[in-house]
Amino acid sequence: MKKETMLRLLLLHEFETVDAWAEALTDDGEGIYAADNVEKDREEQRGLITAIDEVVPYLPDYSALLVKLKALMMLVSDTYSSQVNQLVQGWLQQNGHSAQFRKWVICDWLKCSHVLSEDPNELVQWRYALVVAVTNENVKLLKRTLLGLLNTVNEAIEAHVEVGKNDEVETKISSAQLETVEELLEFFFLHAEQLSSCSLLCAAKLHALTARTQKSAVKLAEGDGVQVRLRWSLMLKRVLFKPLLEHSIAMKTVSCNMMASSLWTSEVLGHLVSLVDLSSQEVFLEEMKAGRDKLEQAFASGTEHIHVTMSKAKDRSTAEAAVGEYLLSISVEKRKLLIEELERDLDEAPSYLFRHVWMFFELVLGVLLSLPTSEDNNLVITQAIRMLFAILGYRSHDAGSCLDIVGVLLRLQLGVNSIWLDNPLLYLETIESLVESATLQVDPKVKWAAKITLHQLLFECDVDVLQQTQLDLPKLLSPRTMRLVSIRLDN
Repeated sequence: MKKETMLRLLLLHEFETVDAWAEALTDDGEGIYAADNVEKDREEQRGLITAIDEVVPYLPDYSALLVKLKALMMLVSDTYSSQVNQLVQGWLQQNGHSAQFRKWVICDWLKCSHVLSEDPNELVQWRYALVVAVTNENVKLLKRTLLGLLNTVNEAIEAHVEVGKNDEVETKISSAQLETVEELLEFFFLHAEQLSSCSLLCAAKLHALTARTQKSAVKLAEGDGVQVRLRWSLMLKRVLFKPLLEHSIAMKTVSCNMMASSLWTSEVLGHLVSLVDLSSQEVFLEEMKAGRDKLEQAFASGTEHIHVTMSKAKDRSTAEAAVGEYLLSISVEKRKLLIEELERDLDEAPSYLFRHVWMFFELVLGVLLSLPTSEDNNLVITQAIRMLFAILGYRSHDAGSCLDIVGVLLRLQLGVNSIWLDNPLLYLETIESLVESATLQVDPKVKWAAKITLHQLLFECDVDVLQQTQLDLPKLLSPRTMRLVSIRLDN
C-alpha cells in the first residue's frame, strides 16, 4: 500500500469500525484479506505497516481521527500483532515526533493495555522501549503516563518470574524437608542469589514455619541461633534478606524491636562488613577453603607438627587496606567492642555461617598485628588472641571450624609473633588451655587441631619465650612434650 492511499482512506472516509476498515482494505485490493498466497500476504503486510509508519506520525489533527485510528490499529494489531508492537516500540524510542502524536500513542493507543502480553520476551521489549521513552519525554503528563505503563509492565514481568520462581522455591523447600526456623534460614542464605526475587514467598514460608513450630516473634528474637543467622544474612546477603525481613516485620513474624536492640549489630561491625565487597569476600573464602583442605590432608596423614616458613610481606589487598584505615580511625574502645561482637557471633554461628564471620575476624587480627606497636594496640591484640583460643574451645562441636581457626594461626604466623615475648602470662594461659583440649577432647580431628596449635606455640615461638616460661612449662606439659621443648632450649 502506498502512503497516499493510506492518507486518503484516513482523511476522506468515515471508517470508524474494524469491519469498515477490513472491507475498505479488501475492496482496495491491497488489504489484509486481498492476498491469495503467502508471499503476497507478506508483501501486503510490509506495505501496510510501512504506510502506517509513513502517515500516522505526521497527521495534522489527531483529535478528529481518534476513532478511525483506533479501528485501523486494532484491525492491523489483531492480524499482525508482533509487527505492530515493533512499530509502536520504534515510535516510542524515536526523538522528534510532535507532542500531539506522542500524546495519541501514549494516552490513547498504549493506555488500552496494548503493552501487556503473555509472552515474557515481548514484555521485556516493551519495558526497554518505555524506559527510553520516559528518558526522552519532557511533557510532564506524558512522562507520568509512561511511568504508569512502565510500572504495569514491570509488575507483569515480576508476575511471570514469580510464578516460575515460586514453583521452584516450593519444590526446593519441600525436597529439603526443612523442619526448623534455623534450617529454613540456612536454606535462604545458601540460595540467596536464586531466591532474591522471591522475598515475599520466603517471608511467607518463614511465617508458616514459625506458626507451625509455635515460635512467636518474642521467642524468635530471644533465640541466639536465629539472631546470629539474621544479623549476618542481612549484612552478607542483603538483596534477599532486607526485603524478607521487611515482609516478616509486616507479618509480625519478626519483631521490629529485635533489630533496634543492643543485641543487634553495632555501627562499628556493620561498617567493617561494608568495607569488604563480594569479590574480596570470595577471594578470602577461597583462601580459607584451600587452607582447610591442606589441614584435612595433614590430619589424614597423621602430621604432628606443621613448620611455618617465614614468608615475605605481601601487598595488602584493597579490602585489607580499607580495614586498616578504618581500625586506625576508630578509638581503642570501639576496636574492643568489635572484637567482643565477633566473639559473640563466632560462638553462636552455625557451621555454614562460621567461615563467613571468621573471615572478618582474620582480617581484623591481621591488620592489628601489622599496626605499629603501641600500648593501646597491644591491649586490643591481647584481647583478640585470647578470643581466638577461646573460640577454639567454643567450637569443639564443629571440627571444620577448628581447622579454620588453625588455618588463621598458620597464615598469620601467630606462633612466631613477638606478642608472646611481651606477654608471657598470656602465653602460659594459652598453653594450659591447649593442653586441656588436646587431652580431654573426644573428636579425633578437634583433638588433633588443639595438638597442632599447641606445637605451633611451643616449637615456632622465639626461644626467649620458652626461657621466660621454662619454670612453669613442666607443670603444664607431658614429659614427652617437655623433653622436646628442652631440646629447643639446649640448642
